[in-house]
Amino acid sequence: MMGAMKQLTSFAGLVTALILSGCASWFMKGEAPEVLVTNVTPLEASAFEQRLQVDLRIRNPNDFDLAVTGIDFRLDLNGNRLARGLGNKELVVPRLSDSVTSVETSTSTLQVVRQLLSFSGDQPLTYHVTGVLHTKEGRLPFDNTGVLLEQGALSGSPPAR
Repeated sequence: MMGAMKQLTSFAGLVTALILSGCASWFMKGEAPEVLVTNVTPLEASAFEQRLQVDLRIRNPNDFDLAVTGIDFRLDLNGNRLARGLGNKELVVPRLSDSVTSVETSTSTLQVVRQLLSFSGDQPLTYHVTGVLHTKEGRLPFDNTGVLLEQGALSGSPPAR
């Protein structure tokens, strides 16, 4: 009897810890926002580091404004890690609308060279962005995949169908 009571108390403590640990999406009313990559712009570079500006569109499908206080994300291009970005710009994404934010980040110059060597114009340039939006109410995870450049966009040839 004493062992069962101890297990029940431990289970209740675990459930309470999980609830209080900040899984904001459990408590958020409405739908989670969508984060898309709209552009990646190279900035200054050195022998070891390449600075990048990553433009992200945050879509808010809800009937209330979303107050974003920061973002933490990982960006992969064509299945290979390109960069990790951190931004602390505050912005409000209006209800049923979207906003664009820019985050400056850095990556290894070697990583950029590998990406360039593996890319050919006869394939699309795809991205996968995962991370967390920080809001005044908590943290909201996101995960999205898309296409930055269609197949043949750089070569001038028409996209394959």
